[in-house]
Amino acid sequence: MRDYDWSEAWDIHHILKSLGIKDGVVDVGCGEGQLINYLRSRGITAVGCDINGGCGNYCDATRPSTIPKGRVWVLQHVIEHVPMDTWHALFRHAYETGVEYIIIVAPGHFSNDPTHMCNHITALPSGVYEGEYGRVVMCGLEDLRRLLNQVGYASVVTFVDTHTLTHPWDLDYVIIASKNKHVLRKLLPWILRRVLVKFKALFSMP
Repeated sequence: MRDYDWSEAWDIHHILKSLGIKDGVVDVGCGEGQLINYLRSRGITAVGCDINGGCGNYCDATRPSTIPKGRVWVLQHVIEHVPMDTWHALFRHAYETGVEYIIIVAPGHFSNDPTHMCNHITALPSGVYEGEYGRVVMCGLEDLRRLLNQVGYASVVTFVDTHTLTHPWDLDYVIIASKNKHVLRKLLPWILRRVLVKFKALFSMP
């Protein structure tokens, strides 16, 4: 099991803050509940669900109706565990049940986790690729964006997470789908904070 990445919790909190979200957050695949507790400690009402039910409600991303209703779904290192042929139904259900935003955090680098249905997100098209790690299934970033658009989300923006700005070898992507076309404008406070974090890291280097 991977260690929990608190820098991603920082990103998710500031994304929600920039979007003006204070409640209605559902952490899909919440694990031990670290993100839920982190958000609650910062004044954001959040609930969670997981296939093991350990952090709250039971849910299964391949059966979207089991996921609690909310304004925002967060899938932090979850989508790579879900079969790609079920993504469309998952996102369509979110859109049709009123989920305004979907925040996805997913690896952009090779993982040796055997539970990954797709090893990681890539700038290449989705497919099976042969490389130094053998044959691996990779999910195309543009394919994911296109799928979110197809189900109705008007705007889909992608970033590397803030940690990647100073640790580029540890690449993770943040994908934000919104029913609102002007989501990038709303995200400006988070984007500016990221720049500040990067400059602080650069100036603190020995």
